Amino acid sequence: MDLKSLPLAALAFSFALPPTHVLAQDEELHEEATQDPPEQDAIIVSGNLPEDSDIRGAVRAVMQERGNTDPIHRYLDPLCLHVTGMNAQSNAFVRARMLANAEEAEIDLGEEGCTANAIVFVVAEPGELLDLLQERQPWLLTSDERRRVEHEAGEGEPVLVWHNFEDRSAQGNQIAHSATVPGAGGSATPLSVNVRVNTQARPSRSTATHSTAVQSGVVVLDMDWLVGMDLERISDFATMRLLAPGLVPFGHEFTRPTSVTSPFIAEEGETEMTRFDRAYLRALYGLQPNAAANRLPAAVLREYESDG
Repeated sequence: MDLKSLPLAALAFSFALPPTHVLAQDEELHEEATQDPPEQDAIIVSGNLPEDSDIRGAVRAVMQERGNTDPIHRYLDPLCLHVTGMNAQSNAFVRARMLANAEEAEIDLGEEGCTANAIVFVVAEPGELLDLLQERQPWLLTSDERRRVEHEAGEGEPVLVWHNFEDRSAQGNQIAHSATVPGAGGSATPLSVNVRVNTQARPSRSTATHSTAVQSGVVVLDMDWLVGMDLERISDFATMRLLAPGLVPFGHEFTRPTSVTSPFIAEEGETEMTRFDRAYLRALYGLQPNAAANRLPAAVLREYESDG
């Protein structure tokens, strides 16, 4: 998906959050600032930590690859994020917190003026946004993804998420176009056209010969579901759904460990990224580009334990 030509300013204006729906961020920050600071010697009591099997089981339950030996999916290029649909102050707050989350997970960030490869929409009518994208840039969604997303929008899902991917070399580099098949010689006829050929691949029984990069990602949040939620929670939820494309949290009941991704309902669930969420992102982006998906549960467990 090429977001470079997406009329972001026009879309932001079309779906700008009315003043009556502005989230009360300033008031909450003021209240927190006027409260007495906690005592330095205060003791914080928390529940029992989940077992190792709980961590591994949660990862396996919510990862789309589900133990697959194919490479995990994630951003390999610097993240260039755009947030639109709310007032300017709220957009800026959500963007800044999401970038801070990404930086904590050691994800490379794009420089100022970069071309967006990640976008978060907050809209009152997700279906209308999909129609607008279909009209102006029909290539943003593949036919299979479009059917899925449109179905979810029709069912009233609070969040729509899709990513576009491309194969890379095992090291995460873009694959060059070539008219020659690696290893072909003698009387072999070169290809009649230039196509992407993974010339750096080497056969291996234990590791993949390629990696899978997120070319671009989109998260669409239904404004009606955000009533009563703090901007911190919205930011952290969007972070997980955008930066962990293999994460499918719905349908799994997060008890031990917990996650900001479930349930995504006002007055219920976690209000910010949890220890599990942060471990998930650090593990996902800490593995080598061509790491198999079945290595993720153990990697998340290591990060979770190291955070203690």
